[in-house]
Amino acid sequence: MIDAKTITDVTKNLIGEVEPYGSSEIDRVRKDNLEKLIYVVGRLLYEVETVAYYKHRVEGSMRIMGERADKALNGWWSWIDTYLDEEDDEKS
Repeated sequence: MIDAKTITDVTKNLIGEVEPYGSSEIDRVRKDNLEKLIYVVGRLLYEVETVAYYKHRVEGSMRIMGERADKALNGWWSWIDTYLDEEDDEKS
């Protein structure tokens, strides 16, 4: 079974660099890569959200997985919310 770090490394290699470089030619490619990354992240978040739906099930294994997915989603939401608050503070 492939570990999570390997999956992340392979995905990054498949998508390519996304950080802006400062050259229009290079950044055109990186923008396309960013669009691919955004799509992949969105699909993966959707998969986690689908599992979170089971957090109230009576079946123990389903509930445990649902609770774990829900906890992850809430953690990511908190992280994103903090980032957005920091962005708002910088604009003020």
